[in-house]
Amino acid sequence: MHDVAAIRAAHPIAATVATAGVELRPSGRRLVGLCPFHRDRDPSFVVYPETASWFCYGCHAGGDVIDFVARISGTSFRETAAQLSQGLPALPSNVVRLPARPPAARLDAASSAVVEATVAHYERALVKYRDVRSYLVRRGISVETARRLRLGYAAGGLARQLRSSGLRLEAAERLGLTAGNREPFTGRVVVPDLDVQGRATWLTGRALAACGPRYLNLRAQSPLLGLAGARLVGPHAVVVVEGPFDWLTACEWELPAVALVGTHASRLALAALRSFRTVYLALDADGPGRRASAQLASALGSRALTVALPEGAHDLNELGQRRGGRDAFLAALAEARRRQEESWQQSERTHLNRAV
Repeated sequence: MHDVAAIRAAHPIAATVATAGVELRPSGRRLVGLCPFHRDRDPSFVVYPETASWFCYGCHAGGDVIDFVARISGTSFRETAAQLSQGLPALPSNVVRLPARPPAARLDAASSAVVEATVAHYERALVKYRDVRSYLVRRGISVETARRLRLGYAAGGLARQLRSSGLRLEAAERLGLTAGNREPFTGRVVVPDLDVQGRATWLTGRALAACGPRYLNLRAQSPLLGLAGARLVGPHAVVVVEGPFDWLTACEWELPAVALVGTHASRLALAALRSFRTVYLALDADGPGRRASAQLASALGSRALTVALPEGAHDLNELGQRRGGRDAFLAALAEARRRQEESWQQSERTHLNRAV
């Protein structure tokens, strides 16, 4: 019989997995990567250095270093243990690299200039409309946050402003900012998406009156609203919400967050979310929100944690209007982490018992 404990100690699981060509990324006390045993588009393969074990949440394979080498080499557990007791054998190297971040979709120069000028125009207008600023405060968005995120109000006069700035209106027409003599965004609170320099790259408008669609978006690829700002905080964690005002609430609470601007995540959006180690899914507490959360959790694998909003809160912005809403949400994030840790510990115990 071979000393299994000695073999595990002599061959650290993370180093052995890396020798087989699997790129791993830190995620808390664990390491994650793409599984070498099945077609894995999302990092489902998790290595637990503290317990010298591994598990794939996609194909449900798992075990210790002996199980890993046996599976990747096609040898039995007994044969592999004998080989490892003499040293690490040459392993088949099927390089499995984590996906790179996708390039950001870019507007052409003329469109970029028009979007920035439009947001600046609406930003100046907000200062003049006390009732609109009061509306934002009622929704839990402070004057400071509105200023920092360059919120605005579409009060008209955009075409004249663009002409006076020497900008051509063709780009504004293409983007849906003007339509002949009309300005489709008129009467809306404008929420821009900003790049790392604070320049506007996209925008959406929220109607104040009950006429037309609640939200009107720029005719350009819809981003993950707030992605640039969330990445500035770092790759550790991000909160995913549905709507622009949910995102504003998270920003008010100084949490790194992005908004889907709906319930659908594009392929580019999913790729961007995979650049974060932990993704908290805090979508609306209704049927579409729950279905979207389930789909995202499936697509994002072990990095995704589904957050249960406190009782009676339909969305994050609604929670943000309650006394103690921030503390309640932080408690919900902690509970999501606790549930994940409990699930992982159970998986570790199960697979360690099988390996012994």
